[in-house]
Amino acid sequence: MDEGTENTGLPERPFAGPRLLGATLAGAGLLAGLGTALAGYALLWEPFRVRLERITIPLDRVELPPQGLRILHLSDFHFHGMDRRERPKIRQVLRLIQGMEYDLLVHTGDFLERDPGLENVLTLLRALPRPRLGAFGVLGNHDYVSYALRTTLRFTWQSFRAREAQEGRLPWGPGLSGRLRMLLRFSQYILHRHLDSAPAGANDTVRLRRELERHGLAILHNQALRLDQLHPQAPRLWLAGVDDHRYGRPDLPRALQPVPPGDPVALLSHNPDVLDDPHMDRVQLLLAGHTHGGQIRLPFLERGQHVADPLARRHAAGYFRHRGVHVYINQGLGEGIPLRLGAPPTVSLITLVGTGDPRAATLRRRPEAVRRNGRLRGAWKAVGLPRTR
Repeated sequence: MDEGTENTGLPERPFAGPRLLGATLAGAGLLAGLGTALAGYALLWEPFRVRLERITIPLDRVELPPQGLRILHLSDFHFHGMDRRERPKIRQVLRLIQGMEYDLLVHTGDFLERDPGLENVLTLLRALPRPRLGAFGVLGNHDYVSYALRTTLRFTWQSFRAREAQEGRLPWGPGLSGRLRMLLRFSQYILHRHLDSAPAGANDTVRLRRELERHGLAILHNQALRLDQLHPQAPRLWLAGVDDHRYGRPDLPRALQPVPPGDPVALLSHNPDVLDDPHMDRVQLLLAGHTHGGQIRLPFLERGQHVADPLARRHAAGYFRHRGVHVYINQGLGEGIPLRLGAPPTVSLITLVGTGDPRAATLRRRPEAVRRNGRLRGAWKAVGLPRTR
């Protein structure tokens, strides 16, 4: 043994550098492959897996027919006029609701992303089974403006800085600790709120409303109507709608002005932020969209993007109660950024029943999915119901 060399009693091992480097590169390659596969799924598969969700909601203070009041709820088409992405979705929606009988058709806004998408909007509306009582909708933010997606990161950063300044959190502090604090807060802002883009131009809302109404869908622009005044067999239920919260002029008190105190009201709003309005105590049911169900839902982080301000992240879509109001948020059919992960496109059939109806004992949700070849398959959980095939 050479002088000055310590004898540890352990066998000598060859240098592990090359093996460690190879394992690291293999791991990086695997992660890159998984990331590519996940991105492909989010871009090319899930956005086309349209599902039909059936849900029963009990309402008090209204006499409903024995079969209930059946509402086909659509939202957030975000049609661009890109037939390769939009026509397959239209075909799947029509397969899912083929032969369906229902009373009301409602749409909670974002019919289109840009004006060229109007033709596909009208194509889908023309092909739907006719509702017994009528079709109604409200406008969303994308119906008013189109967005420049290339500005998303910069515009989100500007929105974040403005919010931090408004809440008195600027400056973040000097040096490295301040930068780390800034990055942490910006990451939290993106995860808990949404990505913003700068408006790129105005859409033609006058033409949109005219064409929708010509095809039988009336826009409730801060208005309310009583269903039994439209059809003698309809229940005494008010249907109200408010304008978009971001680019429109929402006025819930004006919409509710003709409603006598105590009469039941179902409200259409694109944005669930209307829940913050103090006049919501006059509303029994809110139907909304806008959130896309989070659109990008990451593991361990509940819902991702597009979560409205008054809501917890777990309430980005579906049914829940909020301060006594029944709320249902539709995940929508389309998307501005063409990605979905963990939040498939959805159309909904909602049945309103009285609180004494046996169907009200257990709130029932039955999502169904349609494969790209058109065959129906149960999507996942059903509360109290067998899996649908």
